[in-house]
Amino acid sequence: MNAESTAFRASRPAVVLAPGGEGARAAAWLLAWPMRLAASPMGRRLLAAVVLGVVMVATVGYLYDSPDPAAAASRFRAAGLAAEAPAAPTAAGRQTAAAPARKAPSAGPAEVAAAWWATRQKVAVDKVRSLQQRRISATETQVLVVAQAAGSRMPSQYVTVRKGPSGWKVP
Repeated sequence: MNAESTAFRASRPAVVLAPGGEGARAAAWLLAWPMRLAASPMGRRLLAAVVLGVVMVATVGYLYDSPDPAAAASRFRAAGLAAEAPAAPTAAGRQTAAAPARKAPSAGPAEVAAAWWATRQKVAVDKVRSLQQRRISATETQVLVVAQAAGSRMPSQYVTVRKGPSGWKVP
């Protein structure tokens, strides 16, 4: 007897998967659809646009995946905005003997830089806007100012402002 003999063991039936039924036909149609679409010039253009769109969405999603650190956001702020929100007044506009009138706050770095730039450009102060501030140190700030000069000219410059005992000044 040889090892191929089937007298002592039954032969195994071959496993054959014959495609059939609606599910197999639908799967075959769905898998063949991109290739049939790519057979025409318009289909190739459509597939290229879809692939390009997916790549662009994935790229933008990757770029915006992580937010900027909070420290970087606090360094730059609009010139007219305070670093922290002002406290809400308890009585709007009321003044009593217990609460004397407060001194007007001194001009901030944005106002000082705008006034200096207006003088330098020979325009009115209301024609100058401060766009942003950049804190260099505890006593030094750079302010980006822009002036609306004659015609369509809009000169701009970073103005360095230093805080001294008497307030903010342009050196």
